[in-house]
Amino acid sequence: MDRPTPLRRRSFKIKTKFGAARQWRSRKNRPCDACRRRKTACIIETAPPCRFCRSKGQACKSTEDALSQRRSSREVAPSTDVTSSSVVDTNYTSIPSILSPELRPNSLSAGQSASPSNWIEPASQTSPYVLTSPLSENGPTIDTLEDNENRTAHSLGLAGEQDTDLLASFRSVITNERDGISADVIQVSSGDLDATAFPVHFNLLMDEFQPADDLAKQRISEKIEAMVSPHAATLVRLFFKHVHPVYCVVSKVRFLRAYAEDSLKIPASLRGAVYGLGSMFWQHDPDVEGTLQFDLHDLFEAAQSSLQRELHAPNLWGIQACLLLLHERPADNATIETPRTWVFSSRTVACAQMIGLHRDSTTWHLVPGEQKLRKKLWWATYMSDIWSSVCHGNPPLVYPRSFTTTLPEIDDLAFDEDVPADFQDMVDISSQAVDISTSARFLEMVKLSRILHELIDSYYLDLSYQQTITQTQAREAKLLSIRRELETWLSMAPNCVTMAYIGAADFRNNAYSIAPLTLAYYAVQALLFRALMSPARMSAKSDPTSSLCRYFDLAASEFRKFTLFMNSITSACLHAFWGGRRFPFAISNDADWPDARSQLTLCGNFLIYLFLLAPSPHQVHSAFELLSSFHESLQRLRGWADDDASLALLRPVALRIDSFFLHAARIMRSGMGGT
Repeated sequence: MDRPTPLRRRSFKIKTKFGAARQWRSRKNRPCDACRRRKTACIIETAPPCRFCRSKGQACKSTEDALSQRRSSREVAPSTDVTSSSVVDTNYTSIPSILSPELRPNSLSAGQSASPSNWIEPASQTSPYVLTSPLSENGPTIDTLEDNENRTAHSLGLAGEQDTDLLASFRSVITNERDGISADVIQVSSGDLDATAFPVHFNLLMDEFQPADDLAKQRISEKIEAMVSPHAATLVRLFFKHVHPVYCVVSKVRFLRAYAEDSLKIPASLRGAVYGLGSMFWQHDPDVEGTLQFDLHDLFEAAQSSLQRELHAPNLWGIQACLLLLHERPADNATIETPRTWVFSSRTVACAQMIGLHRDSTTWHLVPGEQKLRKKLWWATYMSDIWSSVCHGNPPLVYPRSFTTTLPEIDDLAFDEDVPADFQDMVDISSQAVDISTSARFLEMVKLSRILHELIDSYYLDLSYQQTITQTQAREAKLLSIRRELETWLSMAPNCVTMAYIGAADFRNNAYSIAPLTLAYYAVQALLFRALMSPARMSAKSDPTSSLCRYFDLAASEFRKFTLFMNSITSACLHAFWGGRRFPFAISNDADWPDARSQLTLCGNFLIYLFLLAPSPHQVHSAFELLSSFHESLQRLRGWADDDASLALLRPVALRIDSFFLHAARIMRSGMGGT
């Protein structure tokens, strides 16, 4: 019996074209010439260029000649038809998730300029950072970790899920159930083994969240805008006029450009923080009229609620929001600093590390503006961490071996500060140009914070205390070296940020320069002398060789200058914004200035410390004079305060000093003061 002739499998042709989206295993859309020649995956997400061509800064095209050459090379085959068994295109690797090291993608979404407008000042400006588009055939390739629509870049650390050296050779892509890319690994630095530099990678994730979270963020955004309407633009102007010159954590031109194009693209948390801090100067600015109708607590609460959901995808906008939202007003009955500030500061550190701000980006393939902002925001986070830790005496979360980000320079902080003509109507005339003194204040505060960090590490950690308390000579030598660093810092600081400007005519503007650093400086002094004079026990008062006796007069002399500083504060100065270290007596505000409040409390308590531990009657009298002068300054400033908010900010240190004077007579009669 003859066997039936088997049916021939039907062949078919796939008509291909170039330019449409080309995902994994796609046979419908033609690859570009470069990827065809290399026989590697050609990934076009929405429109050319493909990832490889974009990473190389070359033209991405597919020509008929290249296609004809490919077909000619295959004419020896029995048929040029593509059969159903030919399911794998030769332009793809057999394992799509493992790609050659050359295929390092640009992190920008397809069709987006690799020199995003948010990072570049117009050519009419003097900025040297105007970049050419990398999409031209000869243009450079420059990446961004920030301006990727619906995507977030997360730092992939050395202990991450994949080995960083392996990723330098093979790149992993995670596909979801729909055969789409859920996560990609991008390389921002190839490293250099000779220079002990390791490759640096980021996970680039698609921002896909629970629908309930997306809906909540949208509702909060609409609520915030409804609360501040019709004064939103005015509040932005007030923020950059009064707040930004002192606490310059917001990327000014980037914010203004995004706000002008579509304000709702800026996260609601950051918009709410800017509106809220700007509103505190509404009644003190001569250029505005009327009253604001919203409750500032409700505004901050909405911004915090939005931030909680935004933290699923932290980015540079979110870090700026975290830094600003640290300054929410405490309860009116607050006597001790609440843990909220420390917890929120810890959240900021975690977010900064999540997006890799703790890693030096100097050599990364990033647009210059993004590198500069990343550096500035890391050091703002660093300062927030160290000063918030002082509120309760907790160990800082950031430690020297946990980051490599280099110190900022003036140019890093001045970038993005000159407002282009297109956006100058959005800010006050004083906010249109870069202010070098603003950058100088930031740099000097970084230096002072690093000295404080060294002091904390050397003495005020539990283990450090236990290790050094019996090694008195070594401990004292180390503390004296820190004191020399502090003296050097004070002598080298520019005049625009020191007490030298107190006699100038425009004290309000000079308060921006003087107050934050001066108050912080004396807080560091208080901690330094406490360490030098330890152990602070009553038995040390009668021992002339004790550290307490040897350093008492020097400490009293230094803090006599502090009382003079307090006495120099005027009513006009109370209305000025003193940054993250704002002076805690500013009237008509609804914000919490934890750094300033804890710094002032440290200084006030140290004056009490000097009085209680004064070794001789003469020194008791001297310490009591310092306390009396400080008390008079507090009383004068409290008399100028005209609302409950300012009294709440003053309350912690005032209660301590008032309580002392209430019981001072009993203390002196008991002999604790040394009489």
